[in-house]
Amino acid sequence: MNTNYKYRPKTIDEFVFATPKLETQIKRYTQGKSMLPLVLHGEYGTGKTLLAELIPKALDGADVSVNYINAEELNNANDVRKKFFRSAQFDRIFTGPNGQKNNYTIVEEVNFDPKAKGALRVCLDGMAQRELFIFTTNEVEKIDRGLLSRAEVVEVLPAPPDRFFPRAQHILRSEGVDLDDSVLRDVLETVYENDYDNRAYYRALDEIIEAWNDKSNFVMEE
Repeated sequence: MNTNYKYRPKTIDEFVFATPKLETQIKRYTQGKSMLPLVLHGEYGTGKTLLAELIPKALDGADVSVNYINAEELNNANDVRKKFFRSAQFDRIFTGPNGQKNNYTIVEEVNFDPKAKGALRVCLDGMAQRELFIFTTNEVEKIDRGLLSRAEVVEVLPAPPDRFFPRAQHILRSEGVDLDDSVLRDVLETVYENDYDNRAYYRALDEIIEAWNDKSNFVMEE
């Protein structure tokens, strides 16, 4: 069982936000209230990549077209211009696929050399309000200050146990596991204290489901 894959949130409403503040910040984007470049930062396993994927879907549907850029491909200013910039005239002539309202570019683990940083600033200014750029990083302190000053910078924290509990409860019940709520809460508390990683919750659920199924099989064989 891989619950992290099977129960991966498919919409923004299924995402477990760590805090009301984070939910408010993200839903400003999913409700179309902001087109500022968005920088999502935080530890591994907190859902940064998932949020970057869900925001365009919330705005333009599950089949939205997104431009994904590998940060390793952006080695110099010319690479940045090729990947990021289009003229306003181009956008007026060519509309998005399937009539989608916006264009989207997602860059994971962004890290630019000094020349590329300057080119990126120029491209972001030139594409302002015409394209939503979403960057993810584990080390926001290494991101160019010029980029950060142009963006909404949002820290994505792992969900605390009380917020993840309803999701965990739903997953276990969907898998036919009738675990006492107090036991589940204890498991989630332990995971949070030891791992501080949303993916660790799912690994713990995998173990619970496997143990439950093994127990059920044993009882049936008897």
